[in-house]
Amino acid sequence: MRKLILILIALLIPWLNSYSQNITQAEGRLIPVNGTELYVKAIGSGEPVIVVHGGPVLDHSYLYPHLEPLSKDYRLIFFDQRLSGRSSPEVDSADISLNAFIEDIEALRKELNFGKVHILGHSWGGLLAMKYAIRYPDHVIKLMLINSMAPTSKLWQKEVAVLASSSSRADSLQRQKIMQSRNFRENKPQAIEKLLELSFKNQFYDPENAALLDLFVPEDYMKRSRLFGNLMPYLSSYDLTDELRKLNIPTLIMYGRAEPAADISGPVLNRLITNATFTLIDESGHFPFIEQPMKFRETVSNFINDPK
Repeated sequence: MRKLILILIALLIPWLNSYSQNITQAEGRLIPVNGTELYVKAIGSGEPVIVVHGGPVLDHSYLYPHLEPLSKDYRLIFFDQRLSGRSSPEVDSADISLNAFIEDIEALRKELNFGKVHILGHSWGGLLAMKYAIRYPDHVIKLMLINSMAPTSKLWQKEVAVLASSSSRADSLQRQKIMQSRNFRENKPQAIEKLLELSFKNQFYDPENAALLDLFVPEDYMKRSRLFGNLMPYLSSYDLTDELRKLNIPTLIMYGRAEPAADISGPVLNRLITNATFTLIDESGHFPFIEQPMKFRETVSNFINDPK
């Protein structure tokens, strides 16, 4: 019996060590970066993939459960951008610039001792991913733009107008009701989360899937949001056309077919980026990893594994 117990313990030790390591990875940690602290969560093993979330002001939470299965093949690095999610709220207003967001990605790459990395950016994170690849092409293996923001402010504004026109009257009334509520006026996270979920509803192929969004809203969300206003001068006048024409990194351009940008920005990005693969995911909108998770993960894996 004693011998059997010792054998069982010997068999369990590797599993326990692996389990302990995964728990530590899943908890995340704060890393000092460029005058602030960023919340970073690393899981899995294999080639590193830095995941750049959307927003601004959102965090990695809405991506994590849907990308987590990819960690069996890749080392996924999730992080909350400056002023976002669980990252420090202590950021000088002068440091809320696109340049700062780009340099944060580079600082994380160095801090985590990676040479070259894959970059996956969703929505607003796609704009950051493009800018990072333009500035540091030698540090990027492959670039993945998932329902990315447009390459120019004019195209982005066109997409915003199309989305605004697709909002139903019922949703508009519900949005007004939330904003007039006491909880919202007192900046309660649960009220802000309801408003965000409602705002994303018309960006799904199936609006009911908006309930699957896992959003983290910190207590000081509105304060952080106001600071992000410093980015608006840039967002109202940017144009990456010339820079993207020079980019020669293998790039996956993915959109849900129901996303307005699939017809507006998608074809433009595909023409601008020389080494691009353009993919539309059926029956999905702005969040294909939620609405078509198997197809999304298969497309990402095939792209990363393609030797070209």
